Amino acid sequence: MLTPGYDIVAVVGDGESAVQAAESQHPDILLLDISLPFLSGIAVARKVKKDFPAMRIVFVTAHAERAYQREAFRAGANGYVVKRALVAELAPSLEAALNGQTYRSPSVAN
Repeated sequence: MLTPGYDIVAVVGDGESAVQAAESQHPDILLLDISLPFLSGIAVARKVKKDFPAMRIVFVTAHAERAYQREAFRAGANGYVVKRALVAELAPSLEAALNGQTYRSPSVAN
């Protein structure tokens, strides 16, 4: 879904590797899940935003609960997409983040 308009610089499977990839690759956007082994996506976002405040972060997760959304945005998220809406909402969430806007899946926005 990302290949046509984006360059993927790293794919990792845990939170610690996500921090390392963000530090070494300096991506424009970091896609994170809430549930990551070793270090949660929320913890990754906090660390990355502290060290790289301009980096955009979009959460792509199965967690639709408000508590998770609230923590994601407190940690510095620019977008929050639930996986069940990924195909339709990933591109708009990335564009919003790149343009300095906030995106939240409409199905969980209320």
